[in-house]
Amino acid sequence: MINICKDNKWKYIFNLKKDRLKTVYEIFTDNINYLNETNKENYYLSKNIEFNDNIFDVFKYVETKNKKTTIFHYVSNLNVKNSNIKQIVNMGRKRWKIENEGFNIQKNGTFNISHLCSRFDNALKIHYLFIQMAHTIRQLLEYGSLIIKSLKITKKEEISFKLIGSLISSNQTNLESLDLNFQLRFDT
Repeated sequence: MINICKDNKWKYIFNLKKDRLKTVYEIFTDNINYLNETNKENYYLSKNIEFNDNIFDVFKYVETKNKKTTIFHYVSNLNVKNSNIKQIVNMGRKRWKIENEGFNIQKNGTFNISHLCSRFDNALKIHYLFIQMAHTIRQLLEYGSLIIKSLKITKKEEISFKLIGSLISSNQTNLESLDLNFQLRFDT
Protein backbone atom coordinates (compact mmCIF):
# COMPACT_ATOMS: atom_id res chain seq x y z
CA MET A 1 0.00 0.00 0.00
CA ILE A 2 2.84 2.39 0.82
CA ASN A 3 4.35 1.85 -2.64
CA ILE A 4 1.00 2.41 -4.34
CA CYS A 5 0.65 5.71 -2.48
CA LYS A 6 4.23 6.63 -3.32
CA ASP A 7 3.76 5.82 -7.03
CA ASN A 8 0.64 7.99 -7.17
CA LYS A 9 2.10 10.78 -5.03
CA TRP A 10 -0.66 10.31 -2.43
CA LYS A 11 -0.43 11.26 1.23
CA TYR A 12 -1.31 8.50 3.69
CA ILE A 13 -1.84 7.58 7.33
CA PHE A 14 -1.80 3.84 8.04
CA ASN A 15 -2.20 1.96 11.29
CA LEU A 16 1.02 0.27 12.36
CA LYS A 17 0.57 -3.14 13.92
CA LYS A 18 3.27 -5.07 15.75
CA ASP A 19 2.88 -8.13 13.56
CA ARG A 20 2.82 -6.34 10.19
CA LEU A 21 5.90 -4.13 9.86
CA LYS A 22 7.86 -5.69 12.70
CA THR A 23 11.14 -4.00 11.82
CA VAL A 24 9.53 -0.56 11.64
CA TYR A 25 7.73 -1.16 14.93
CA GLU A 26 10.98 -2.19 16.62
CA ILE A 27 12.91 0.80 15.21
CA PHE A 28 10.16 3.14 16.38
CA THR A 29 10.12 1.64 19.88
CA ASP A 30 13.91 1.90 20.16
CA ASN A 31 13.88 5.48 18.85
CA ILE A 32 11.24 6.81 21.24
CA ASN A 33 12.95 5.12 24.17
CA TYR A 34 16.03 7.12 23.24
CA LEU A 35 14.42 10.35 21.99
CA ASN A 36 10.76 11.27 21.60
CA GLU A 37 10.54 13.95 18.88
CA THR A 38 7.44 15.61 20.36
CA ASN A 39 6.77 17.10 23.77
CA LYS A 40 3.00 16.57 23.67
CA GLU A 41 1.71 14.45 26.52
CA ASN A 42 0.62 10.92 25.45
CA TYR A 43 2.11 11.41 21.96
CA TYR A 44 5.29 9.80 20.64
CA LEU A 45 7.05 10.56 17.36
CA SER A 46 10.02 9.25 15.43
CA LYS A 47 10.69 10.97 12.12
CA ASN A 48 12.30 9.76 8.90
CA ILE A 49 12.32 6.03 9.47
CA GLU A 50 13.61 4.19 6.41
CA PHE A 51 12.09 0.91 5.26
CA ASN A 52 12.27 -0.71 1.80
CA ASP A 53 13.24 2.50 -0.01
CA ASN A 54 10.53 4.47 1.80
CA ILE A 55 10.95 7.20 4.37
CA PHE A 56 8.08 8.04 6.69
CA ASP A 57 7.22 9.24 10.17
CA VAL A 58 5.98 6.84 12.82
CA PHE A 59 3.96 8.04 15.78
CA LYS A 60 1.71 6.78 18.53
CA TYR A 61 -1.00 8.11 20.76
CA VAL A 62 -1.95 6.71 24.18
CA GLU A 63 -5.60 7.36 25.00
CA THR A 64 -7.12 6.79 28.42
CA LYS A 65 -10.91 6.90 28.72
CA ASN A 66 -12.96 5.53 31.60
CA LYS A 67 -9.89 3.89 33.11
CA LYS A 68 -9.21 2.03 29.84
CA THR A 69 -5.98 2.67 27.95
CA THR A 70 -5.79 2.24 24.17
CA ILE A 71 -2.62 2.72 22.14
CA PHE A 72 -2.71 3.76 18.47
CA HIS A 73 0.35 3.46 16.21
CA TYR A 74 0.57 5.15 12.81
CA VAL A 75 2.86 5.39 9.78
CA SER A 76 2.56 8.45 7.54
CA ASN A 77 4.35 10.32 4.79
CA LEU A 78 2.87 13.58 6.11
CA ASN A 79 5.34 15.90 7.78
CA VAL A 80 4.39 15.08 11.37
CA LYS A 81 5.76 17.54 13.91
CA ASN A 82 5.10 18.86 17.36
CA SER A 83 2.66 21.51 16.10
CA ASN A 84 0.42 19.15 14.08
CA ILE A 85 0.70 15.70 15.68
CA LYS A 86 -2.67 16.01 17.46
CA GLN A 87 -4.47 16.90 14.21
CA ILE A 88 -2.78 14.09 12.28
CA VAL A 89 -3.64 11.52 14.99
CA ASN A 90 -7.22 12.80 14.83
CA MET A 91 -7.25 12.22 11.04
CA GLY A 92 -5.92 8.68 11.59
CA ARG A 93 -8.63 8.00 14.18
CA LYS A 94 -11.33 9.23 11.78
CA ARG A 95 -10.00 7.00 8.99
CA TRP A 96 -10.05 4.03 11.37
CA LYS A 97 -13.59 4.87 12.45
CA ILE A 98 -14.82 5.00 8.85
CA GLU A 99 -13.24 1.62 8.16
CA ASN A 100 -14.48 -0.10 11.30
CA GLU A 101 -17.91 1.46 11.56
CA GLY A 102 -18.57 1.58 7.84
CA PHE A 103 -16.79 -0.93 5.66
CA ASN A 104 -16.57 -3.56 8.39
CA ILE A 105 -20.34 -3.45 8.95
CA GLN A 106 -20.89 -3.73 5.21
CA LYS A 107 -18.53 -6.68 4.94
CA ASN A 108 -19.16 -8.63 8.14
CA GLY A 109 -22.46 -7.24 9.36
CA THR A 110 -25.93 -7.13 7.91
CA PHE A 111 -24.88 -6.59 4.29
CA ASN A 112 -22.50 -9.59 3.96
CA ILE A 113 -20.61 -8.33 0.91
CA SER A 114 -17.79 -10.81 1.34
CA HIS A 115 -18.66 -12.83 -1.77
CA LEU A 116 -18.56 -11.82 -5.42
CA CYS A 117 -21.96 -11.27 -6.98
CA SER A 118 -20.65 -11.03 -10.52
CA ARG A 119 -17.51 -11.44 -12.59
CA PHE A 120 -18.05 -8.12 -14.38
CA ASP A 121 -16.30 -5.03 -13.02
CA ASN A 122 -19.21 -2.72 -13.77
CA ALA A 123 -21.71 -5.02 -12.06
CA LEU A 124 -19.48 -5.21 -8.97
CA LYS A 125 -19.27 -1.41 -8.83
CA ILE A 126 -23.02 -1.04 -9.20
CA HIS A 127 -23.65 -3.68 -6.52
CA TYR A 128 -21.31 -1.91 -4.13
CA LEU A 129 -22.95 1.46 -4.89
CA PHE A 130 -26.31 -0.05 -3.90
CA ILE A 131 -24.75 -1.41 -0.70
CA GLN A 132 -23.44 2.11 0.07
CA MET A 133 -26.92 3.58 -0.49
CA ALA A 134 -28.56 0.89 1.65
CA HIS A 135 -26.03 1.46 4.41
CA THR A 136 -26.64 5.21 4.31
CA ILE A 137 -30.42 4.70 4.51
CA ARG A 138 -29.98 2.27 7.39
CA GLN A 139 -27.80 4.75 9.29
CA LEU A 140 -30.43 7.45 8.78
CA LEU A 141 -33.04 5.07 10.19
CA GLU A 142 -30.83 4.04 13.11
CA TYR A 143 -29.88 7.52 14.17
CA GLY A 144 -32.80 9.64 13.06
CA SER A 145 -36.02 7.66 12.96
CA LEU A 146 -38.53 8.27 15.75
CA ILE A 147 -40.06 4.88 14.96
CA ILE A 148 -36.74 3.09 15.54
CA LYS A 149 -36.15 5.10 18.73
CA SER A 150 -39.63 4.19 19.97
CA LEU A 151 -38.81 0.48 19.59
CA LYS A 152 -36.05 0.99 22.22
CA ILE A 153 -33.66 -1.31 20.41
CA THR A 154 -30.32 -1.53 22.17
CA LYS A 155 -28.28 -3.29 19.49
CA LYS A 156 -28.03 -2.03 15.91
CA GLU A 157 -28.29 -5.57 14.53
CA GLU A 158 -31.77 -5.91 16.03
CA ILE A 159 -33.18 -3.16 13.82
CA SER A 160 -33.10 -5.22 10.62
CA PHE A 161 -34.57 -8.24 12.37
CA LYS A 162 -37.37 -6.14 13.91
CA LEU A 163 -38.19 -4.62 10.51
CA ILE A 164 -38.18 -8.02 8.81
CA GLY A 165 -40.25 -9.43 11.66
CA SER A 166 -42.87 -6.72 11.27
CA LEU A 167 -43.07 -7.44 7.53
CA ILE A 168 -43.43 -11.18 8.14
CA SER A 169 -46.09 -10.76 10.79
CA SER A 170 -48.06 -8.16 8.85
CA ASN A 171 -51.80 -8.83 8.61
CA GLN A 172 -51.85 -7.41 5.08
CA THR A 173 -53.10 -10.24 2.89
CA ASN A 174 -53.36 -8.61 -0.51
CA LEU A 175 -49.99 -7.04 -1.30
CA GLU A 176 -51.18 -6.05 -4.79
CA SER A 177 -53.59 -3.53 -3.28
CA LEU A 178 -50.73 -1.59 -1.63
CA ASP A 179 -49.75 0.21 -4.85
CA LEU A 180 -46.07 -0.26 -3.99
CA ASN A 181 -43.20 -1.84 -5.82
CA PHE A 182 -40.96 -3.78 -3.47
CA GLN A 183 -39.20 -7.09 -3.14
CA LEU A 184 -38.90 -9.16 0.02
CA ARG A 185 -36.28 -11.93 0.16
CA PHE A 186 -35.67 -14.51 2.84
CA ASP A 187 -32.23 -16.10 2.83
CA THR A 188 -31.76 -19.44 4.53
